[in-house]
Amino acid sequence: SRSKLPDIFAATTALAMIREEATTMAIGLQDLELPALVTLEILDAAWANLIPMHKKWDLITAVKHFHERH
Repeated sequence: SRSKLPDIFAATTALAMIREEATTMAIGLQDLELPALVTLEILDAAWANLIPMHKKWDLITAVKHFHERH
């Protein structure tokens, strides 16, 4: 509904602000072969409550799946 639009926009904007740094961190952690959930906890510690968990999860799993295929 329209009442949720400000929250969605704020979350999308916040993710855009840290996407490059979060991607770099997720890629750097791949050599440790951590489970995605552990990587999520690390990103949560770095950017607590700025980004919804599912957005960070999508980023982490995309990096992990790319790394596994290449």
